[in-house]
Amino acid sequence: MRKRRILYPVRILASILLVLMLQGVRAQHSRRELERKRNEINRQILRIRNQLHRVSNNEQNAMQIYHLRQEQIRYHERLIANLQDEIHALDRQTARKNDTLEQLNQQLERLKAQYAQGVRKAYKFSNTNHVLYFILSADNFQQAFRRMRYLREYTDYIRRQAREIKQRQAEIQQVKQRLQDQKHEKENMLTRLADEKRSLEQERRKQEALLAQIRKQKSRYISQIKKKQREARRLDREIQKLIAREIARRNKARGKSGRSEFVLTPQGRALARSFAGNKGRLPWPVKHGYVSQGFGVQRHPVFKNVRIESSGIYITTPPAEKVYAVFRGEVMMIQVVPGGNTNIYIRHGNYISIYGNVTNVQVKTGQQVDKGMWLGTVGKNPASGTYVLKFRIYQNTRKLNPLQWLAHK
Repeated sequence: MRKRRILYPVRILASILLVLMLQGVRAQHSRRELERKRNEINRQILRIRNQLHRVSNNEQNAMQIYHLRQEQIRYHERLIANLQDEIHALDRQTARKNDTLEQLNQQLERLKAQYAQGVRKAYKFSNTNHVLYFILSADNFQQAFRRMRYLREYTDYIRRQAREIKQRQAEIQQVKQRLQDQKHEKENMLTRLADEKRSLEQERRKQEALLAQIRKQKSRYISQIKKKQREARRLDREIQKLIAREIARRNKARGKSGRSEFVLTPQGRALARSFAGNKGRLPWPVKHGYVSQGFGVQRHPVFKNVRIESSGIYITTPPAEKVYAVFRGEVMMIQVVPGGNTNIYIRHGNYISIYGNVTNVQVKTGQQVDKGMWLGTVGKNPASGTYVLKFRIYQNTRKLNPLQWLAHK
């Protein structure tokens, strides 16, 4: 019983260390995820900065520069929020370590007290005559043997306990060192956070100056917007006609006519169900880039009384960005746009994903493609020097919002 009482603090101490270890693993996982996000945001900011360097600073590109800077501001805001989350996570982790360190110290003091008591007891038997008397005063040989074994085990236990105390002291020192390291890390993060806030304010001032410049020539920019909208509507009508013509052609080949949607085979229905089942989880058609124009009718970002409409989303990317299929299917057609680049239509049952403004096309009509297959490269706008993928999703001839289908970034 006495030995059990001495062992009890050791078990408690080991349990606390296990809790500390598990908390540390969870905290480190959270910190690593936040650090991963921070690194990705920094990479995005660098890409946008490089794009801004490539876009010539003239009136023709003022709107494109506005969009790039607006996106850069958003990423700076996300970076600041991420840094603040990292600092809060570090504070929580430090608080947990301090609490556990206090418990460890309390348990260690108890363990030392128990050890001292055990040493004093062992000292009583350190005299050879006492040891012999304790053994020889036994009632019989078996009791004498048990006493001998008890003395040997007790001595071994005291030695192990001394080693355990040294080991725990070293672990406590390591925890203290980690706390000191975290203190320095937090100081560095606070400095970085202050730098980011200054950068954000600088970006906002640049954006306000550019906005004032654009608004001075409102009529000219609105004229450009209306011209682009007319071109977009013309292309949308052409896409609708091409899809309707392809539906009629394929249905006629199967002996069906007069329908406004694909008549599907059993395999086609299964593919369509699979595509629909992945709504909100489809991979993005490019690895890098940001949405510079959303889907549907929306206010212009600068001229709030002007409405713009889009049948898909525009993703501004770095140069030579590869385009990938978002799902398996068949290349339904490849459309060469007069005065522009290529549109690739991939059919997934009665769903169609369309990849606009593609160069260096890697597929051909009728080819079966898998999810993630390389289709081509995002084309360059010679006037602005920017690279924009125009991505659309249709169900038969009905336009769908791609942002509702793609995985959340």
